[in-house]
Amino acid sequence: MTAPDYPLLALGSYETYQLAHIATYIAERLSRHRRSGKGREGRTARTEAVRDLAGAATALNNATGTTTADADLPRPLDREAFAAASELLTSGPRTADVVSMAGMGESGWAIVGHVPGIGAVGARVGTEQMAESLRTHFLTRPTSELAAWAVTDQPQKVPTLPRSVDLAAFVEHLDVDNANDRAVGRNLRGQNRRTDAAIRGRFAHVDLDAPAVVVPAQQAPPATAERPKRPAIRRGPVRTAARMRIQRPKTAPTVPNTSAGP
Repeated sequence: MTAPDYPLLALGSYETYQLAHIATYIAERLSRHRRSGKGREGRTARTEAVRDLAGAATALNNATGTTTADADLPRPLDREAFAAASELLTSGPRTADVVSMAGMGESGWAIVGHVPGIGAVGARVGTEQMAESLRTHFLTRPTSELAAWAVTDQPQKVPTLPRSVDLAAFVEHLDVDNANDRAVGRNLRGQNRRTDAAIRGRFAHVDLDAPAVVVPAQQAPPATAERPKRPAIRRGPVRTAARMRIQRPKTAPTVPNTSAGP
């Protein structure tokens, strides 16, 4: 276990992690949309990112029970907003490292933080519930999973999303081994039979209802070198006088124990 990857051992609730995983999925797709190049490949990448964003937005709405406007979708915090929100932490309304954007005359909430290996991380979201879920996410998830939340140089805009999307086709692009993708898939169940069938097929060997658990990497204890065993030394029989049957001759002189003098 390393401190930069797991600064806290406390874990959020199952519902909290579902929201945070979906939000991180959205942030990753926004990053892909932003990095897309020019030409046909760039257009294809942006089209796929928009498709994924629309599918994930539907999953987010199902998970929260509300309809989230495109402008309120979770997205990385830009540097200017990060600096302003950081100042609000010491001068305005706040909950730990979650702060209301009302102090800037804007709606929504900001999460500001720092992750070793990434630097400044932040997000702006529409609800306090989402903000608290991401706060826990920032504190407990490995560094490798939080790169999408690195603070950007410019404000991140959400592209215009289509009003409808083929969710069954979208499900086929989800990664069954990725916790964020699994959270999206779980919260798309119940939309329609075709989508449900696609989810059952895509996640056939995955329990989507299993709680998200962070298991810190544990280092195996160093193996102790086993002391070599020395071969047993076989000793010969003890050669005592009795065992060798050495007898004293009967005529042997004896020496007195006391001295009577001259």
